[in-house]
Amino acid sequence: MRGGGAPLHKPRASEITSFERISLAELKSPVVRQGVDHWTALRGARRFPARQDIHPRDIKAILANLLLIRVLDGGSDFEFRIAGDAQIQTYAIDFAGKRLSELKHTSPAYGYILAGLFGYVAQFGEPVALRGKFGPGFPNVRIAYCETAFMPLGSGDAVDHLLGCTAFVGNGS
Repeated sequence: MRGGGAPLHKPRASEITSFERISLAELKSPVVRQGVDHWTALRGARRFPARQDIHPRDIKAILANLLLIRVLDGGSDFEFRIAGDAQIQTYAIDFAGKRLSELKHTSPAYGYILAGLFGYVAQFGEPVALRGKFGPGFPNVRIAYCETAFMPLGSGDAVDHLLGCTAFVGNGS
């Protein structure tokens, strides 16, 4: 130990936050699959469905696991419009009405991860799916593992909203 600081140690695998990008076909969670299948059915022959195509009554079974995010200023920021109860309880953050730029100040690690994901989906109009786990850098997170997909919504080639669906497993403690 030098300089009176804490001793350095190599983090154990259980302490590391790690996610891998997967294809939509590799999703295993029935909840996330249902969200992706609904998004796919709504888009039909279009590149992606429009925001107005999303109706809560059609996806009641997975509402708790959803996020609806509005793209602001061409993707320079994002606003959480709807946050399901499972999202709020897991992250101990009530996202609804908040901007991603605010989240970067209160939960920097999570905010910057989401900025990259949201920016990609908004810019390229392609869905992104991930699976992985949170380490101790996310002290409020109450899960061990999750699988998630973020999907574009909009018209033509313009993405104006994102639909996120996440399944949570375990309790992080």
